[in-house]
Amino acid sequence: MTAPHIAFFNYAAHGHVNPTLPVVAELVRRGNRVTYVVASQFADVVAATGAEVLAYESVVPKSWSTVAIPAKITGDDMAEAAVGHLSEAFAPLPQAVRRFEDDRPGLMVYDAFGFAAGRLLARKWELPSVLTATTFVVGDHSNPYAELAATMTPPDPGHPALAKHRELLRATLDEHGLRDLSNEDFLGAAEERTIAFVAPEFQPGSETFDERHVFAGPCIGDRAHQGEWQRPDDGRPVALVALGSFGYENQAAFYRDAVEALGDLPWHVVMSVGGLVTAEDLGPLPANVEVHPWVPQLSVLRHASAFVSHAGMGSTMESLSFGVPPVLVPRTGEQDLVAARVAELGLGRAIAPSDLTPQGLRSAVLDLHADEATRGRVRELAASIAARRGPSLAADTIEARLAAS
Repeated sequence: MTAPHIAFFNYAAHGHVNPTLPVVAELVRRGNRVTYVVASQFADVVAATGAEVLAYESVVPKSWSTVAIPAKITGDDMAEAAVGHLSEAFAPLPQAVRRFEDDRPGLMVYDAFGFAAGRLLARKWELPSVLTATTFVVGDHSNPYAELAATMTPPDPGHPALAKHRELLRATLDEHGLRDLSNEDFLGAAEERTIAFVAPEFQPGSETFDERHVFAGPCIGDRAHQGEWQRPDDGRPVALVALGSFGYENQAAFYRDAVEALGDLPWHVVMSVGGLVTAEDLGPLPANVEVHPWVPQLSVLRHASAFVSHAGMGSTMESLSFGVPPVLVPRTGEQDLVAARVAELGLGRAIAPSDLTPQGLRSAVLDLHADEATRGRVRELAASIAARRGPSLAADTIEARLAAS
């Protein structure tokens, strides 16, 4: 009997790839054959799951930590990002067509951000599909982004980048025989099944979603490839300070504030500063502060008592999964939503970048460390996340969709 064949398509960013890795490993363990289409910089970590890797050369930066996301996103930024994301999503399409032409998958699984090639081939070959979402999802009765959208100035519809986006999408659909499918219908298509890597307790209005949405929660697997971090044998509590795998404007100032806030405490402080900041940029460092471009985040979180972060959904879910209440300093509109949800549920603290001071950050970390009620809520959520067995639930959902087709 031939093993079921499943194709994965994803976006070239750690926060999008990481949650899928334990799911793919579980599918392979169950005897499925998985081909994973991914940017070449992720080829090794995907291959470790047992999947066949179809690697392509990304058109976006290979390391997002070296690109500063502006503090204020303009309409021009949004327009340029739209065409950049579509170009990236279509980059592997010629290779994927050649690879799958005579070995069609039974199911396409693709990311909500980098879906274009997977969705196009699913429509072209009339294959069932599953969408994966790494952050809040929108339903018929719940839209966490509505208020955020009202505060943003969209790009001019006549912006040259948006015209290029429309032309690229139209030409690519036409090239693959989908001339009767409008751009709007392709982009706005409702999926029969969506797997969200968000805990249902964290998703606003999760009770209003039907069976088309499965909240698998954070899917955290073995990341031994990232290395191990050893906790000093001094009995001090550990604080991790990190802004994820993306770079942001004013990043050095943030880390300098963190050094001033935490450096003289009887704590051990671990800082992951990315590609825009070096230890030298932070000035003389206390002996209890270690600075690295990149750290094995899960390895540090296992020992952490505090996590100061940017409110990226992946990092926030990881923190809560390990029972660590985060102090969040969001850098983008979506991160504002995540931080607000953490505060609303009493799972941590949120500080706007404009309000950040060393003393305020210090107080937030120490107050949260002493707040047993908040820590208790986080422990309860961590237990619920563990009980969901996210990778198995996601794999069950994918196999059920494949069986029903």
